[in-house]
Amino acid sequence: MPQSTPLTPTSFVEFVRVHKFAMVHFWAIWNGHDVEMKELIESQIPDDLANRVALAIFNVDPPEHHELCRQHQLLNLPFLEFYRDGSLVRTSIGLLAPAAVIQYLKELVEDVG
Repeated sequence: MPQSTPLTPTSFVEFVRVHKFAMVHFWAIWNGHDVEMKELIESQIPDDLANRVALAIFNVDPPEHHELCRQHQLLNLPFLEFYRDGSLVRTSIGLLAPAAVIQYLKELVEDVG
């Protein structure tokens, strides 16, 4: 079962830089859709994708995290960002079905070249 790496403003940039493929879930514990999205990510993503894409979570609540949220133009939760080679290639706002998350991850790793 894939586990998401918790990020801080300090570790965020390094995380997306060192992983060829990365997905970051901006979330809040009090948001029911975020809890559902986190569970979906940890239980529904196939191992072959989880082994290729680094998964991370970024808690939006701590005051020291608010500046990074502003920089990423976070408007609503759940909020996902997909990175390839350190560059943002897709964002998604709102609760997604498992199939949609899996499709986005497949496109992330397959649209190389």
